[in-house]
Amino acid sequence: MKTPQAEKIIDDQLIYLKLQYIRDNYEPVAKQAAKKDWTHVHYLAELVKTEADLRRDRATQRRISLARFPQIKTLEQFKFSWPKKINRIVVQNLFRLKFIEEKSNVIFLGGVGLGKTHLATALGYQAATACCFVPP
Repeated sequence: MKTPQAEKIIDDQLIYLKLQYIRDNYEPVAKQAAKKDWTHVHYLAELVKTEADLRRDRATQRRISLARFPQIKTLEQFKFSWPKKINRIVVQNLFRLKFIEEKSNVIFLGGVGLGKTHLATALGYQAATACCFVPP
């Protein structure tokens, strides 16, 4: 049985811990857990997983916003039919983002209108949306 005092303690502590989703949803999820006969651990796992997913999404959106991309570009949008001499395998390999782990730089060289900005923006966007910054 919950009491107003217990509810206030829970709310205060969840505010302090900055667990907004859990604070707003622990009761509705508890009702769902009771209906579906979840264990306590399953109930807690559901709350924690959703809280973490929301934080991961907010962190991704924050990285994209801070990057100030002029436009969102992706590798899929890049036309490999022009320029003719681009090494598609090397470019696609960059999008695995191993250079971040290796703390290496990436430089695109070429003439005007060959897609350097597109590839750089797409690579930055790929890095911003990758989960390599936050544990899965």
